[in-house]
Amino acid sequence: MMTIRRLLAALTTAAGLLLSPFGAHAAVTQLGFILDGSGSVSTTNYNLLRTGLSAAIASLPVDGTVEITIVSYGSSSSTVTAPVILSAANLATIQGQITSHVKDNGGTDTAGAITATRNLMTGSAVFADPTTKSIINLATDGFPNSQVAAVAAGAAALAAGIDALSIEAIGSGVSSAGALANLAAIAYPGPVSILAVNSTNIPNPLNGSFVVPVSDFSALAPVLLAKVQASITPVPEPASLLLVGTSLLGALLASKRTRRKAAVAPRLQFA
Repeated sequence: MMTIRRLLAALTTAAGLLLSPFGAHAAVTQLGFILDGSGSVSTTNYNLLRTGLSAAIASLPVDGTVEITIVSYGSSSSTVTAPVILSAANLATIQGQITSHVKDNGGTDTAGAITATRNLMTGSAVFADPTTKSIINLATDGFPNSQVAAVAAGAAALAAGIDALSIEAIGSGVSSAGALANLAAIAYPGPVSILAVNSTNIPNPLNGSFVVPVSDFSALAPVLLAKVQASITPVPEPASLLLVGTSLLGALLASKRTRRKAAVAPRLQFA
């Protein structure tokens, strides 16, 4: 029983140590959303994308730990929402920007959209904080104008300090194995996975990015919701994990020493 108590105490202490960085300093997660508003996306489907994103953002905490950036693109890119810390006071404003901005139309300049989003996020005041995590999310229904340029833009975002880029591949136009592989080449960090169609079982992209095939725009909202929730789930740093392991090992060794002492302790004899 004493051993179990000690192990439970060690687990509690280790958990406190693991979570303490988040309590002592509320790290910010930058979420950058890229919306494909090219000519291949109908107005009806684009409105479904707007609605899904608006609902997903409404599910996020408004305690100063999430920054939102939104870019729409077609032949060119436009800023829907410049980097802003999400709060209860500005949530409705951001949702209004999502629902009211003009759809871009034209081609699919994915590279330009990634670059524009990267520049906005790296230009934010919170980006320089070493505890900040930066994640770009791309929702698209088509091939980039230039696959080579899109891959290069993803690599440049990584080099600039954006931690992850994940993708929703929406509709039959990007459902083939080849199309998904091309999009996976843009995403990072590796290993990049192709998830199940319409999957809501989504990991934090910081652990390894992914492409989520989505059957059509009507199925997008729950995927976006799962994606944003996964993106704000804390990822323990290796040093924190080592600290937890060390604490547990110390508790086990202490327990063994106690049992040894009990085994060799002299027993009192009574006449």
